[in-house]
Amino acid sequence: MGKLRDLVVKFSGLSIGTHHFEFALNDRFFEQLEDSLIRSGDVKVMMTLEKKSTHLELSFTLGGEVGETCDRCAVDYRQSIEGEFRMFVKFGDAFEEVDDELMTVPHGTYELDVSQMVYEFIGLSIPLRKVPCETTGDTSVCDRAVLDRISEPLTDNESHSPFKAILGNLKDRMN
Repeated sequence: MGKLRDLVVKFSGLSIGTHHFEFALNDRFFEQLEDSLIRSGDVKVMMTLEKKSTHLELSFTLGGEVGETCDRCAVDYRQSIEGEFRMFVKFGDAFEEVDDELMTVPHGTYELDVSQMVYEFIGLSIPLRKVPCETTGDTSVCDRAVLDRISEPLTDNESHSPFKAILGNLKDRMN
């Protein structure tokens, strides 16, 4: 992923101490990311950078909405998200992601592109199960035709699909 200039933080000229940054992300942010699973969104990100003599401590608070698709009926909807995350950045010989909260950047680095971090934090804020009517109780957003279809019993043709027959043969051979 190339640098997204809006999310590049130049820390070399900052004094030791705490500094605050704010990013307003919209559909353009997600469109610029290669292979982004998130298609759209409006997310506000507050970042606190605490510069110390040996490392940086980054704290992120984010909130907003992203475009998602319901896991049950495939209707598009807006998913509310929020989250808080931390990242520690130390200086070393080369760039390395040590773990989920620690990365090393080469000595002499003067700026940090936080776009990938922010994108990953947004992804971590999205619930694993995306069925909006379960959380809101509002079924008016559901695609009724799809829900009716998945609640119908299988027909004889569907219950005797070729895939089921193939799996049955494999199972018989293994026994």
